[in-house]
Amino acid sequence: MKGVALAVALLATMALNLSARNFTLRGRFTDVANDTLRIEYVVREPEKRVVNAAVPVDGEGLFTYECSLVQACQASLAVRSTGGKESLFFVPGERAEVEGPFASASDWRIGGSAFYQRFDSLRQQLVPFYREFDAVRARYERDVAGGLDRTEADSIRKAANLAINRRLWVVAGRYLSSHTDDELSAVLLLNQNYTEILPAIRRLSPEVRNGRFRSYIDVIESIFSRVAREQQAAAAARPELEVGRPAPDFTLKDINGEEFRLSALFGRGKYVVVDFWGSWCSWCIREFPTLEEYCRRYGERLEIVGVACNDRQERWRAAVAKNRMPWLQVFSHDGTTEVRYGVTAYPFKVVLSPEGRVLACFKGSGEAFYRLLDRLLQGD
Repeated sequence: MKGVALAVALLATMALNLSARNFTLRGRFTDVANDTLRIEYVVREPEKRVVNAAVPVDGEGLFTYECSLVQACQASLAVRSTGGKESLFFVPGERAEVEGPFASASDWRIGGSAFYQRFDSLRQQLVPFYREFDAVRARYERDVAGGLDRTEADSIRKAANLAINRRLWVVAGRYLSSHTDDELSAVLLLNQNYTEILPAIRRLSPEVRNGRFRSYIDVIESIFSRVAREQQAAAAARPELEVGRPAPDFTLKDINGEEFRLSALFGRGKYVVVDFWGSWCSWCIREFPTLEEYCRRYGERLEIVGVACNDRQERWRAAVAKNRMPWLQVFSHDGTTEVRYGVTAYPFKVVLSPEGRVLACFKGSGEAFYRLLDRLLQGD
């Protein structure tokens, strides 16, 4: 009897686990066989955690994945053999069916439950724009491979992408304005100009705002609320960062836990670069070898101060150790320093005179910053 009771209990547990799997993804990738589909997504309820799954893809490209979800999330999909990543929304209570080449998501056919059928219908309106972005990227790669200056190629690509985005924003904006009670509007939030994202969220019906996409919308709202605050701070900081003005002073702890004050570097005959970065910022890290080269080249006349922002102590320390940065490193623990400097994008660099006056500010990556350093330091 005990054995029977145990078997019944096990069957009940299995049934419970199966019933908890309220989302299914299945499909066939026409360019993949005998491989592994790697899936990653973040669930935020009942607690935040990252989910990673390795899903077998058979010899015909077929695969199936099931999971339990409380809220919708955007999942990252990757296949080892093809490279690259794609994304798909996972929605509780739904079934997604995907078919097409993994390497070209624009050619996917998405079906399954009614939600995903409507999702694909909406997605098809955006596919022409995605194809245009692909063409711009391909042209950029051809131009660079053909010897075109990378800065010029970047400029051409940015202009082309902006032109495409402006048309995409119109299409997405029209849908969002006329479908405030449709869950699919949540999917489109990031397909519009960033200045329109918060207003679009505020227009959503309570059923959509507090429905299956609530956690996803919460994250977007948090990010772009912070962006709005940073832009307001940047506008307020702009007068302080005018050329010739004394740089805003700050005191932060360095990598050894000692207090460092920026103004302690002034009056020593060295130009100062304040570099705002983060361990999460790939563009920032990509510049470190060049910054290290400039440290060696102009070390007697140049001081660099790295300010880690929006980061965690352990990740910051690990990044400093991994990249072996020889210049000063401090940690912005509360975000007030980058707000005072009006930082809205990373990396962000401020070049100061030996007396501590602002000479120039540089948002993002580019050669102009290094040309200025060469001009300031080569002839001195």
